Amino acid sequence: MKRWQAWVEAASRREPAHAVAVVRVGVGLTVALHLLSIWQSGVWRWIWLQPADGGLVKLSSTPFDPWLRATPQSVEVAVLATAAAALALAFGLATPLAAALTALGWAWLTDLGRNAGGSYDFLAANLLFLLVFAGSGGIASVDAAIRSRLGRPPPLAPVWPRWLMVWQLVVMYDTTVWQKVSSGWVPGGAADALWYIFQQPTWHRIDMRWLAPAYPLTQIATLGTWAFEHASVLLVLAAWFRHTRTRGGWFRAQFNRVDWRVLYLFVGLLMHVGIELVMEVGAFTALTLSAYAAAFSGDEVRRFVSGLSPRRGTA
Repeated sequence: MKRWQAWVEAASRREPAHAVAVVRVGVGLTVALHLLSIWQSGVWRWIWLQPADGGLVKLSSTPFDPWLRATPQSVEVAVLATAAAALALAFGLATPLAAALTALGWAWLTDLGRNAGGSYDFLAANLLFLLVFAGSGGIASVDAAIRSRLGRPPPLAPVWPRWLMVWQLVVMYDTTVWQKVSSGWVPGGAADALWYIFQQPTWHRIDMRWLAPAYPLTQIATLGTWAFEHASVLLVLAAWFRHTRTRGGWFRAQFNRVDWRVLYLFVGLLMHVGIELVMEVGAFTALTLSAYAAAFSGDEVRRFVSGLSPRRGTA
């Protein structure tokens, strides 16, 4: 009974919506711009239509098949409608409904074209699902503006969706690194994985042959990436220790001497920006960095934003 009460209390905790609002804006804009670029370029026809309709490969079956068939008309409407829902989500207009509609549209489209998808398909789907319940429209949104005009205070957001977003980052990084079991990745091996990736032009934005002589540096980067992803569990541990910093314990006190969240996420920021500059990885970078805000509480993000705001002088 005590454990159940603890779970109920944890699920009932609420905080300012600032952190999940950052996630909402980032994910909404990323999904909208990603889908609109696919629509504008015409790529949607290749990846989300049957070969008879101009697609490149046979489509995968989806849970929506009994109710919705992929035709040129239905897919184009779904792309544009999902992009519109994602924009509504970013601006915080009918936020839970916008998140749900974006999640459904994204799920159908990415299920259709699994052969042309990426791991960020699942990352976006999971974040969108959590945004349905996150209360992210409580601040910096159309919903919040309407509430303010009606004289209602901004609602607090439940904490549990934000914690699951942090755990989503940990699962993403850790499952990725556990798949890197070749000698090209693990310590003691050749550590040449990134050298080969940089010399394989499939996803490149620019010609990377200039980096070929820097083989030792790519070995260091390979092992650093492997270590960063393996250390992802420290992110949720650091967030929890920071959240419970008033509790006793030598280990918690030592851990809180430095905010390891900031250090870990700063390294991740450098890594993802570097990837984005030289490689085409779709929406992966923007989605991941959007989720980084979930590692901080709503109160922390609110204080940070307040610190950035210009102070008004007195007359």
